[in-house]
Amino acid sequence: MNSQFLNQYPNALYPKNLHESSILILISLSTSFLERVLQKMIVFRAIAGPIAISSLFVLSGCSLHRVDENAAVPEVESLASYKEYSQGSAIDQKWVADSWWKTFEDPVLDQLIQEGLYSNFDLQGVAARIEQAGALARQAGAHLLPSVTLSGRYESEWDGETIAPDTRDRKETTDAGGLLNWEIDLFGRLSSARKERLFAREATIQDWLDARLLISSAIAEQYFEIKEQRRQLEVILEQIATNESQLELITKRFGQGQASIVDVLQQREQLDETRARVPETEARIESLQYALEALLGKAPGTGSPILDSNFAGLPELPEVGIPAYLLQRRPDLQASRNRVLAIDYSVGVAVAEQLPTLRIGGGLDWQGDPDFGDRITSAFASLASPLFAAGSRRAQVALRKAELEEALASYSNLFLTALVEVESALILERKLQERFILVERQLNTARRLLTEARNRYSQGLTDYLPVFTSLNITQNLERAIVTARRDVLSARVGLHRALGGPILSNTPPHLASSANE
Repeated sequence: MNSQFLNQYPNALYPKNLHESSILILISLSTSFLERVLQKMIVFRAIAGPIAISSLFVLSGCSLHRVDENAAVPEVESLASYKEYSQGSAIDQKWVADSWWKTFEDPVLDQLIQEGLYSNFDLQGVAARIEQAGALARQAGAHLLPSVTLSGRYESEWDGETIAPDTRDRKETTDAGGLLNWEIDLFGRLSSARKERLFAREATIQDWLDARLLISSAIAEQYFEIKEQRRQLEVILEQIATNESQLELITKRFGQGQASIVDVLQQREQLDETRARVPETEARIESLQYALEALLGKAPGTGSPILDSNFAGLPELPEVGIPAYLLQRRPDLQASRNRVLAIDYSVGVAVAEQLPTLRIGGGLDWQGDPDFGDRITSAFASLASPLFAAGSRRAQVALRKAELEEALASYSNLFLTALVEVESALILERKLQERFILVERQLNTARRLLTEARNRYSQGLTDYLPVFTSLNITQNLERAIVTARRDVLSARVGLHRALGGPILSNTPPHLASSANE
């Protein structure tokens, strides 16, 4: 289309007959359209709704599915208290006073966990799934409301035949209007679908909280194990210095004829065996450090190494409560319960899909050539009822009910597993503390035995074998007690994980929008 054509036919692209008032009609169409059509639809729904429900519901021969949200409980008989903890009563305020790792009073551990909860990529992935579940919930909720569609069209046609020297035969038409469509939720299919999505979203939020609990406990265990290996390395280096001094002493006695070559070789073997532990321990420290950095969302070697080897003292036992409290404390149990309710509402959706559906709506349309001169108003109601589907809808109901039974069984089994985990964590911590006390007592006895053996050997009352045996036992116990101390701390971490934390600041990130929108 060149400039000469536009000069000759200026109305080809910009027809003068399309007035500005037509554009204003397009802008204000939605308000006037909704007001008129909704008034008619509300009256129609008030009259037709009860008639459709009473008649078609009887003809369908189906019964609606009702969801009792308070009935979703595990089919496990829990005792009034734990076998390993009989002091359970009302929830202590200490349970929600602060996050669980704060009880260790270790600022380095606190900083690491806070960094991990912010930067861990697994947590970010779960948070993204919350956004997805929220979007699905909003989509399901939108189906409960009417949908409005606006449209506008302008058309100009030429037949190419010249009637006058300065014009051609041309036809112009304009069309603007809107359509409102609303499915009436007669039997709760749409509301059940929305509830299903909302509970699925809540389950995803609990998954995020459970992931926070697992990540925080994993960081704590890595942290304590790094400190253990650091302390092991310090103990090994101290033992190497002791064995070197002992070898030097035995070598001098051998030169003086006061010791045999067997004594020298035994002590040299003890020294070499202790030195061989250094590379393994150093490799273990580095691998643990890399694993910790990965939990913090960092590349290996980019974080600050843990150099401190001092262990924190074991805090007081947390408020364990009673077994029933796990249903509110543990995020994984809450997530499982929400999924049970989501599937229960999906049963309601499947049942309602066997029943008739009612849609009402209306349209408002202005047409002209080109002015908007004709107005067309329409209203409709459509009723559709399933007639024959070879049993597929009933099979869908049976499928959803079987899924509900499976979810309830899984929920009950998860609660049973949680009870076992708490009982096991309680007994494990208690027994590990007993073991630590016994190992500490055994180490004190071994040190006394080593001192006596050295004295008798220096006085020539015995050969070197008792000294060598006592030294080997003592050094093994020195390393064992470091591991025993760390095992007690790891058991406490496991107890908090079994109890469900607690963890404060449990608001998922980037969730400013609500699923109720």
